[in-house]
Amino acid sequence: MDRVLMVQGLIVLVTVGIILYILYLCLHLWRQKRLLSQQLQLQQDLMEKTFASIHNGPVQMLGFIIREVEVHQVNQLQLLEYLRGIYQDILVNVEKLNTEDSTLNR
Repeated sequence: MDRVLMVQGLIVLVTVGIILYILYLCLHLWRQKRLLSQQLQLQQDLMEKTFASIHNGPVQMLGFIIREVEVHQVNQLQLLEYLRGIYQDILVNVEKLNTEDSTLNR
């Protein structure tokens, strides 16, 4: 009789241990899912912010330059100055994107 109780106790103990281990794994996976979801949301926000920044800056400047060239006679130096400004804006935006992306991946 004592052996039967001891075996039953061991079975209950092992079963409880397995259940606790499964619960631990579920909690761990839930935390990973939440962390990955947060990282994905941050990356999406960063992409939207970068798109808006590029669209509101360099893209609109290019549109302005195209209209100016079509409507008015723009000298080459003035056009080069505009294009260099757009180039610098794009470089700044790319650098911001790289900096923010590297901080996200840490």
